[in-house]
Amino acid sequence: MVDIEISGVLEERLRRLVELGVYSSISEAVRDAVRRLLDQLDLKELAFKLYVSSDASFQYVSEFADTSFDEMIEYMVSKGFVPLIGIESTGDLTTLKEDKKYVLDPLTIYVIYKSELFKYFAKLPREGYEFLIPDSVKSWVEVLVARRLFHAFEYKGLIKFFETTGLKAPSLKTRLTRHEQYAINYVKKNNDCILLTEDIRTRKYARSRGVKAYSSISILYTLKDNIDNDSIADVLFSLKSIPLIIPASIMEVFGIAI
Repeated sequence: MVDIEISGVLEERLRRLVELGVYSSISEAVRDAVRRLLDQLDLKELAFKLYVSSDASFQYVSEFADTSFDEMIEYMVSKGFVPLIGIESTGDLTTLKEDKKYVLDPLTIYVIYKSELFKYFAKLPREGYEFLIPDSVKSWVEVLVARRLFHAFEYKGLIKFFETTGLKAPSLKTRLTRHEQYAINYVKKNNDCILLTEDIRTRKYARSRGVKAYSSISILYTLKDNIDNDSIADVLFSLKSIPLIIPASIMEVFGIAI
């Protein structure tokens, strides 16, 4: 919550607006003024400038701009800039294990949903793998997964939500969304958990806090011996079309020559 002190002529004008019935209270008038101010600003451009000049995560600036991942990616690409999402090296890959739990953030859910990776991700929970996401994004994920599955089956067997109550409160000084911070804090608190994120800056921040963090392409890496090369190529190129950063060295790990 932010406290705003208003006095003098401005306060008097606001009181008159309340008396005239334009607003029910001075607080409502101030909120409306702030909304109008934000509507006049080019939030995408401001978010883009914040992204290129700081360590803010892609998810953070998308939320700041009040826009979807799709729209923010499109805007950045139109500026000749590829967002830092994807994988940088083989160090971002790990073989998933059934005795571990894997925590996802919103961008990772988006990437899985948008790509051919989804069909392989959907198989793992039935084989004993467990994927978790913060309950702060529950309603958003319910809609997303339901649309992707064409209502064929419920998301409940695919993803589980963890409670954010009791976790360390998100810091306003950290340029990550509260969902990302909840995911990181949950993994830090639970030794049997590993973070999967496609946000390169989020991954680096998590590691700086002692949290194990990898790319969700690890899902494909774990299953690659049971998938033919053409199908692997389809998944990787669907990810690159988002566009995710996937170096040639990673393509070679999967046996795909460019």
